[in-house]
Amino acid sequence: MTIDNVKILILSASIGSGHTKAAQAIQLGIRNEELGIDVKVVDFMAKEISLLNWLTKKFYLAALRFIPDLYDRIYKFADGKKVGVSARFLSSALMYLPFARLLNEFRPDVVICTHPFPEAAASLWKFLHAKSEKNFLLAAVLTDYSLHEIWIFSEVDAYFVATEEMKRKLATHCRAGQKIFATGIPIDEKFSRAEKLPDATHTTILIMGGGLGLGSIEETLSELDKIKSPLKILVVSGQNEKLLARLRRTKISHSMEIFGYVSEVDKLMAAADLLITKPGALTMTEAFAAGLPLILHAPIPGPEFKNAEYAVAHGAAISVGDKKISTVVEELLKNPARLAEMKFNAKKLSRPLAAAEIIKRIKSKLDEKI
Repeated sequence: MTIDNVKILILSASIGSGHTKAAQAIQLGIRNEELGIDVKVVDFMAKEISLLNWLTKKFYLAALRFIPDLYDRIYKFADGKKVGVSARFLSSALMYLPFARLLNEFRPDVVICTHPFPEAAASLWKFLHAKSEKNFLLAAVLTDYSLHEIWIFSEVDAYFVATEEMKRKLATHCRAGQKIFATGIPIDEKFSRAEKLPDATHTTILIMGGGLGLGSIEETLSELDKIKSPLKILVVSGQNEKLLARLRRTKISHSMEIFGYVSEVDKLMAAADLLITKPGALTMTEAFAAGLPLILHAPIPGPEFKNAEYAVAHGAAISVGDKKISTVVEELLKNPARLAEMKFNAKKLSRPLAAAEIIKRIKSKLDEKI
């Protein structure tokens, strides 16, 4: 095997857009380097991959919408040592067969997982077939700013995490020989390159709710409508077509542009002075690269609370908490020094070359085998 005929399979999960965007950033980085590597991204939760996986995704999304407190309890409960082991075993067993089919179809030399479900299935396969000729290098890319027990498998060859603190915590759980790299979360490098285009006459506020258009966007607009200072508001509804239709009927006193799914979020971030969003890790990471301060609210129970804590602790974000969004925005607009400091802190947290670093580390591991 040479580096020119290596096959890499990147397994994502369409539960929100973050896991998929991280996978696509790695794929784009590999193609941009023109390494001659055959790389494919697969949505492990797609219906054509597995009906069970797809139904699991549907259950997850329903839990977020109708019983978020239940999801929060499950997330915290599964982070315990004993329960975490059981949760990992269950997800491994349920999703083993879809992974085995993908493995036979693609025959990869490297499997990169940006979600714990495919990671669990791949880990079980490696455990059961340790001496197989079809064995592969397994890498896991964690797409949050906190560590959870469900990600931890002894069969993973290389972990890529967001921060040095996560690396230290993960090291206490890993066996000898497992590699852990604090690379940051992979995003498209264009977010750090977009030219800032400030509006001298208006403060421009970008509102996002991830790929699913979550995060109480309509309530946020209602709050911003209370602000007397002129604003320019950019709203992204993602793939939520019902939300997009309602937003197009919404009238407020400020200038407003409404977008559905957009592929050039980097340009919207470059045009904005402030981002209001739920604390999804990929959106936050993109904002850091763009040097864009964040106002965080409506976190999905579970890891997004930890994501918000990270950004707030490092001075790049304000968490709304019990305050009104209009109050938080008005206070910030009256304090330009703090807004400038938040921009600086956001840029300081930026790791725009994370995808390139992950690719370099994986290539290095492959070179050891060639």
